[in-house]
Amino acid sequence: MNEGLISDLNMKYLEAVALYEAEITSSSLPDLVSYTNLAFLYWEFAAEYYEFNIPQQIPEKWSLIGGERFPIIIKMGLEKYPLSAELHFWERYFPHRLFNSKFSQKDCESLLKKYKEDNSLIPYFFLYLFDQERYKENIVKLIEECNRLPTAKNLYIKSILTD
Repeated sequence: MNEGLISDLNMKYLEAVALYEAEITSSSLPDLVSYTNLAFLYWEFAAEYYEFNIPQQIPEKWSLIGGERFPIIIKMGLEKYPLSAELHFWERYFPHRLFNSKFSQKDCESLLKKYKEDNSLIPYFFLYLFDQERYKENIVKLIEECNRLPTAKNLYIKSILTD
């Protein structure tokens, strides 16, 4: 388990950011998890000021840093992992939530078809909002995954699924 992930699990989010950044710049093939979790944290800093930053005592300057960095991290991740359904999902989902960019159920389903070899469960939390019955089995597995690794990303996903 990499150090960034350990800090993320311990809710030491600024420390996790620094460690994830170190991993993606120093390793020849950083873990996909480092890209996805780092991009998520940056997006969270930018998008969830009252819901995340204030309760987690994230200084205000991180909202701007997060807004600048999350698209860069996604792009870097896609250069290393071009077939990652999760990275392609976040590339569409983050601007959708932050800037109200178009991202529909059909768009998300198309991503899953295009990158079906990845088997990522992450996009299903978005699809579940449209059709709970159809995606119920995927959601059960996703919640188990979120419970097993309660990173900031997984806590967010779980909060959407269990509210």
